[in-house]
Amino acid sequence: MSQIINTPQVHLIGEVKGAYGFETDRLFCKFNVRVGHNWTLLSGKDAGETYEEIKEETEEYIIWDHPFDIHYKAKTIRGWPKFFVEVWQIDSEGRYSISGYGIATVPFTPGQHKMQIKCWRPRPQGFWKRVASRILGIQPELQFKDMLLSSAERFGFEAETTGTVEIDVGVIVKDFQLHGVELYTEI
Repeated sequence: MSQIINTPQVHLIGEVKGAYGFETDRLFCKFNVRVGHNWTLLSGKDAGETYEEIKEETEEYIIWDHPFDIHYKAKTIRGWPKFFVEVWQIDSEGRYSISGYGIATVPFTPGQHKMQIKCWRPRPQGFWKRVASRILGIQPELQFKDMLLSSAERFGFEAETTGTVEIDVGVIVKDFQLHGVELYTEI
């Protein structure tokens, strides 16, 4: 315990609230929080999966309300936490396919925040693959998901927008100012 005294820390408490804008009505979300190699998870689970929600025809919003409570310590500010989400859909035949990928950086300022993560998926390449995508529900998936973390690797990548995931997160920061890091200014 003495090693974390005066060590910069970030505590994230909140929930993956839900999603909207997706075409299908049966969805679930896999999520994880990615940090740099100079960050250490002190408590909580930095990955999870919501349950499958079936949206009513009259609703536009999928509700998951999946809680998380994650506590990190940091040696540097580089590698600040980012939420990485994968939204999966289930068709009427019970087949699973990707509905969207998304990534967003956790806000630097302490307090309660509503993150809206725009999601996308790879666009089927070629006429016949697009037809198969529509008829069979087969969507292309990323083989190497780490490419999402680098915008340079996504350059020229054909994708289509699919929907938005909402995350409510409370950010608590501790002891950054002791190391000369000012994350926010008080008004």
